[in-house]
Amino acid sequence: MNTVISLLRSLSRRYKIIILFCIDFITAFAVWFIFGPPFTASIASNFQISMFGLVSQNLYNFLVPTLFTFVYLINSGFYRSSIRYSESRDLIARSFKGAFIFGISWGLVYAAEYEIVRNQFLFATIIKSIFLSYVFYAFLQISRDVARMILNSPKRNNIGKPVLIYGAGSAGNELYQSIKHNSDIHIVGFFDNSKALSGAEINSIKIYGKEKHLKKLSSLYPSLEVYLAIPSLNVAERRSIISSLEKYKVAVRTIPALHEIVANQKKMVEMQDLSIDDILPRNPVKNSSISFYGLNLMITGAGGSIGSEIVRQTILGNPKKIVLFEISEINLYLIQEEIESIIKAEDINLEVIYVLGDVKDKSRLKEIITNHKIDYIYHAAAYKHVPIVEYHENISEGLKNNIFGTKALCEVASEEAVKKVVVISTDKAVRPTNIMGASKRLAEMVVQSIDAEQNMTKYCIVRFGNVINSSGSVIPLFRKQIAQGGPVTITHKNVTRYFMTISEASSLVIQAGEYANGGDVFILDMGDQVKIIDLAEKLIYLSGRNISHDGQGEGIEIQEIGLRPGEKLYEELLISGDKLETENNKIFRSVEKYPSKEVLTKVLDDLYNASLINDVIQIRDILKTNVEGFKEVKYE
Repeated sequence: MNTVISLLRSLSRRYKIIILFCIDFITAFAVWFIFGPPFTASIASNFQISMFGLVSQNLYNFLVPTLFTFVYLINSGFYRSSIRYSESRDLIARSFKGAFIFGISWGLVYAAEYEIVRNQFLFATIIKSIFLSYVFYAFLQISRDVARMILNSPKRNNIGKPVLIYGAGSAGNELYQSIKHNSDIHIVGFFDNSKALSGAEINSIKIYGKEKHLKKLSSLYPSLEVYLAIPSLNVAERRSIISSLEKYKVAVRTIPALHEIVANQKKMVEMQDLSIDDILPRNPVKNSSISFYGLNLMITGAGGSIGSEIVRQTILGNPKKIVLFEISEINLYLIQEEIESIIKAEDINLEVIYVLGDVKDKSRLKEIITNHKIDYIYHAAAYKHVPIVEYHENISEGLKNNIFGTKALCEVASEEAVKKVVVISTDKAVRPTNIMGASKRLAEMVVQSIDAEQNMTKYCIVRFGNVINSSGSVIPLFRKQIAQGGPVTITHKNVTRYFMTISEASSLVIQAGEYANGGDVFILDMGDQVKIIDLAEKLIYLSGRNISHDGQGEGIEIQEIGLRPGEKLYEELLISGDKLETENNKIFRSVEKYPSKEVLTKVLDDLYNASLINDVIQIRDILKTNVEGFKEVKYE
């Protein structure tokens, strides 16, 4: 049987159509012969007249209706439909019309053979025509259903990846329809705790509804994957279901949430990895639309993680012009490709300028800001990777970029009367334990000092922690390590971090800029800090794997590799004092002290001279003396 099925599948489209055509012709003949004149006349004569003679006498009233029928079926595209992947409802209308033509045209041809037609005869002919139509239609449908069953029968039983669809509603059924022909997937059932669906089936696939069923299925199928197909759930409900699945060590994937489907951002049956909202105990941030109508914007570091997302969000605010300022040619090229496709797709009327430049180059900054009459600047250009900046060969460059690049930008902005400058900072600037964090805190002081000297430009600083999926972020690293079979590496089992998505952080940066009065330090509410080891364990379990302890047993091992130079066990956002509320409950003000202009000028001069000769010892001494709480930590 498998050989026959394989042979049928391997045939060309042309030969498959010929086979179907022949089957339908034979079906039409059988229906006409049994329910039409030949068999009826044979019964009436008590089988005294030969069948061949009866067929010959009535062949005309078979060929004519058959010709009409097949002309219609061919022209209507009946034979162009793929039997294997089409559903019965796709063929119902055309097969019904074809069968109706067959029955009615037979009745007309048959009645036309008689010169005198009595009422009783006409009535009997009409009934017989309708009956022929019905029978021929039924056989057309049956032949398609049988063909579909044969062609879609699995080559081998249950060899695909076992999948349980969580949710037996419309989304779950649509997902099932989209993957049921995939030979790499074996659907073992549906799960839905709705009492209305208890004990029901979908296409002979059972709907389970109790926790014990999940336990049994996870034991029966060690590599079971769960596809969460309930897009109407809110974040808390989705998180609750995912947490309940974690103990069964099953891989979990999900279709998009309802708001993504409604916004036409995702397709209903598009499977995706779990988002950070599904995994971490946090409340997501809603994007807020800010209007930049008629304004010229400039984003430095426009090709980076935060800078590029600020670009994506600000172009939707209808600015007049955006200047993308970036030192990396490849990053500028990539963001250019993306932004131009967005502008085309959304039909946005916007001038975008792509500029290669270094924020340390004051003359270049002045040229760009002056020529393009910049109103707002979002300063996201920075060196931010602690181990790289901490390396002694890179310390001077880190200072030049983070401190003196920020200083150059803010001074030019003041000279050119830019309306607002929003500077991106980091939680590592609070009581820093590394050069990068100390450089960012000193950059904050520079911004505050420049703001205090003038009234034309409003400066503000936005400080926040880790963003998910940015370059160097831990979650993409963990997923990569899990996909490779481990081990998953963490620096220390007690390390905790704040987490927020790039989109959320960028949205809050833009919103915080609207609250700027000058010299503000804004901090973002990033929820509770999360233990990195807990995050690693969740990702392992929800990928369907076990954790191997000390290399014993099957699973993925979590290894501690030790804190790197300058890394903290936990992060802080507030240096001193209390958080002051703003109109947005995710954004707070912090009152931060900074030195006088004279003191800061002396510090910057000494630091600049030390960086020119890469005097790392003097650089560290200056930072320890002038950055509150700075205590560089070294770990073996």
